[in-house]
Amino acid sequence: MVCFCCSCKNHIKVDCGTLYPNDFEIYLSAGLPLRCNDNLTIIYKNGSYYEIPNEYGENDWLIVYKGQKQCWFRHFKTNRRNTHKYKFAFFEKHDTLFCAIDIRGNNAEKDTFILQKEQWVNHVNHE
Repeated sequence: MVCFCCSCKNHIKVDCGTLYPNDFEIYLSAGLPLRCNDNLTIIYKNGSYYEIPNEYGENDWLIVYKGQKQCWFRHFKTNRRNTHKYKFAFFEKHDTLFCAIDIRGNNAEKDTFILQKEQWVNHVNHE
């Protein structure tokens, strides 16, 4: 299942492949490091999309699967006026769950992350 949101300046597309879309949640801590923010912004939950804040600096993303597995990454934006297109693609390989991100815009980024039970896991380079 592929979903797309274009109701705001930033765009997001979530591709869950054969996985159930309601099992994923995506949160954002815009302008404040994830570990310092007790009030994360919901971006995607229960198959629904929410507005992505447009903040410069450290934008920490948290991805949660079934409330158990998770990963996070930082997207550094140099200007709050810059908008981006975010694509999240979830897939399984050898019983491991991955999230490939593809961010298009002035501060483009492309990477793949492993969702694990431990908090604050590191990422795997997509190149």
